[in-house]
Amino acid sequence: MLAPAHQALDTPFDAAIEHFRRYGMALLTVGPEGMRVCRARYLDSVGLLAVLGNRLLLRSAQPNRRQIGLWDRLMVRSSSRLDPLFGYKLGKSVLVVWRKV
Repeated sequence: MLAPAHQALDTPFDAAIEHFRRYGMALLTVGPEGMRVCRARYLDSVGLLAVLGNRLLLRSAQPNRRQIGLWDRLMVRSSSRLDPLFGYKLGKSVLVVWRKV
């Protein structure tokens, strides 16, 4: 499961893209019955800074084309390199993978 992380980062942008809430790692690691967590990590550490900046400064409900381009060209690529260095402990998204017991 890939879900938006950190309820404190909820913004009007989340509602605009139909995120109804953000989740913490603790909530998502309590999986379905008969399943166990085999991987749980945060993703997109650079995106976390962007979301935080939007929450505190821009307060934008919709990104513009320039922001989307910057995200695609720079932030996603940077996060894919930085996330392993941070041990997947920071990010705007949470990824949890369960396996049948």
